[in-house]
Amino acid sequence: MRTADEEKTGENTETRRSLSGLEYMRQLLTGEREASGMARLLNMRLVEVEEGRAVFAVSPDERHYNGIGIAHGGLAATLLDSALGCAINTEMPAGRIFTTLEMKVNYVRPMRRETGEVRCEAHVLHAGGRVATAEGRIVDAAGKLYAHGTATCMLFRAR
Repeated sequence: MRTADEEKTGENTETRRSLSGLEYMRQLLTGEREASGMARLLNMRLVEVEEGRAVFAVSPDERHYNGIGIAHGGLAATLLDSALGCAINTEMPAGRIFTTLEMKVNYVRPMRRETGEVRCEAHVLHAGGRVATAEGRIVDAAGKLYAHGTATCMLFRAR
């Protein structure tokens, strides 16, 4: 028996195959489509999207902390992976999808509850026939940099 979340994931996968990446991302932005389980788990939100660009936001708090009292590096990595991948997704036509091949994260300073909301803005650098690359930055409301990174994604037809 499938859970409600598994049913939604299946529906979203089928819908994505019939929509362009940008159309699908706009439905996520407006709430017409539910965010992924990972985004809900970490309380990340898609806050802006346009062709070649995606912005996610999160407010770090204790649920994101590691054993030394700062946000686990996985929060920044997941925020970057989501924004980088979604920026690339905005350039995919219907039936064309991607997966991350490689990601590089540079941590600049720790995030804590006191940091407040951070935003990760990602831009596509290149989208070719088989590979796409993007770069992103995580900043606070004052523009202070917390992490930056790049991703290389493999592009392919959905099955």
